[in-house]
Amino acid sequence: MRGVPLAFFASALGGQTASRAADGYDGYEFWLGADEHGTGGALVVMREDEPMVPDEPYCLVWGVQEGTTYGGVRTVRVSEGQVEFDLAPGNAAELDVPRRFRIAFSVEYTEIVKNGLKRTLGEDVVQ
Repeated sequence: MRGVPLAFFASALGGQTASRAADGYDGYEFWLGADEHGTGGALVVMREDEPMVPDEPYCLVWGVQEGTTYGGVRTVRVSEGQVEFDLAPGNAAELDVPRRFRIAFSVEYTEIVKNGLKRTLGEDVVQ
């Protein structure tokens, strides 16, 4: 994936369980943000434990404008200090991002990012 643009460097990242009472759905969300407000770049991945549409158990929310797309992640490669996403063309267009993009983060968060994305996107998507 040479030439993949760097979307942003994530310094605010983590995950948490979502509940119907607090969030409107039961599931899990994982986020990568350039800052606490998402103004320098943000990606939130949310997964519903019992989705209304079974083929779309997760959604991606991009940036401050909160562009949202359901499904469409082809692959995610997590390596030391970075994650590379490959989206279906229509889903990338909905988010107004390149089909392939990279988010960097501090190397010590590599396992946290990998586990959070496996929890939200599924083990078959995250490598």
